Amino acid sequence: MKKTLVALAVLAASGASFAQVSVTGNLTYGFQSQTTGGTSGAGSADVSGFGAETARVIFTAKEDLGGGYAATAVLSVNTAPGGAASTGDDHSLTLATPVGGLVMGTAKGADYLSGGIAGVGAYYAGWDSAAGAQATAAAGSKLFTNRTQRDYVAFVIPVGAFTFSLSQHEGAGSVAFGTGSTGTDGGINGGSTAPVTTLSATYTAGPLVANGQYAIYKNSQSAGNAKDTERLAASYDLGVVKLGAGVVITNHDNTGFATLSPKTTDYLIGLKAPMGASSIGATFGSRTQADIIKLGQTGSYTATGYSLEYQYAMSKRTSVIANYARWTALPAQAVTPSERDASSQYQVLLSHSF
Repeated sequence: MKKTLVALAVLAASGASFAQVSVTGNLTYGFQSQTTGGTSGAGSADVSGFGAETARVIFTAKEDLGGGYAATAVLSVNTAPGGAASTGDDHSLTLATPVGGLVMGTAKGADYLSGGIAGVGAYYAGWDSAAGAQATAAAGSKLFTNRTQRDYVAFVIPVGAFTFSLSQHEGAGSVAFGTGSTGTDGGINGGSTAPVTTLSATYTAGPLVANGQYAIYKNSQSAGNAKDTERLAASYDLGVVKLGAGVVITNHDNTGFATLSPKTTDYLIGLKAPMGASSIGATFGSRTQADIIKLGQTGSYTATGYSLEYQYAMSKRTSVIANYARWTALPAQAVTPSERDASSQYQVLLSHSF
């Protein structure tokens, strides 16, 4: 880290190509307590303690290439307070042209609903589940799909109030696309790391922001894989309160795979109300798995949750955050679905950006 800082400082001082270098970041630290509801025959689990929720340093270097062209390199160094849930640092390289921008990089994106337009910044922790081994355990289950590190390439075109993009994503570091239910990227449940092509359109005009996406997954013919996903989110700023809402619908190939739903539907509504230096946020979310076949019977299951959050801005860069969330996750998918008890989580955090 020290060598990197020194090297960037030398480049900036020498007037080289990376003269326009900026360093930003965020450290959010505090206390968290989570009680995870058990299933039949399994008790609840309590986990609490102090730690970093976010610890990140971002280096941004820009160069004007002339003729309407520019290059921007972004490297985000994340100390990964989540441990095994993180698989690497985020980075991107953008070549801006007179007609659009080519973007290549690796990133662990935020949850589309709670971490995007629909969430309106109302819940810091977000509703995505834990990654890795915890993703299928009660301790890691919230409402929505866990987020994974992914390599991507995209071309972005702004047209008036609209921004269009076409992107290709795959599991970070993958060297094979996979061809069936086994292999490097084959048989991905829900498509969390499977190669996927996404078409996106965003509309921004005054207080209204809206986004729509359609994603197609590779290997959709394999049992249990996601076939496609439709996403829609919007927010509107009324001044006294900012409102957001969104939906994500994912269709699966359920042929010969009885433990998955052919269709998963996620909803989220959020609001954030500023009151001077303070703000209050709230979200309500749900996930429904439809037509799951178990022991010859078909059923549908719904998970729901809500959050409340208070933020106090001590300055433009330093805030105090306190939140509480309660949810009931989807049943454990064993031979017969096992209903879960309600889980809860609260955080008290001090956040500083620079």
